[in-house]
Amino acid sequence: MDGICPLCNGIEQYKLKCPICENHCEDKGRAVDYEDKYSPYLDYDISAKSDGLTEQNSNQYCTHMFNCPDCNEGFLKIIEKIK
Repeated sequence: MDGICPLCNGIEQYKLKCPICENHCEDKGRAVDYEDKYSPYLDYDISAKSDGLTEQNSNQYCTHMFNCPDCNEGFLKIIEKIK
C-alpha cells in the first residue's frame, strides 16, 4: 500500500531553516509541480513517475520544494510518507 505525504495532506508541517541565512523556509509543495506549467494538473500517479525517485521510493517519499522568503533561495527536501 502506498503511503500519503503528511505535508501534501496538511497532516504535519515541516520546519526547515535556510542554510544560507538561517531564517524559516516556506513549504511550496511537491517539487514535480514546478517542472512545467501543467505539472500541478497531472494525475498524481503520472507526475510521481517524474519526481526523480525510483518507483518504490516514490511510494515511500515525496520531494518538496522549500523557499526562503528572505534570501529567496529554493531547496528540495525528501519527506517520508506515512501509512
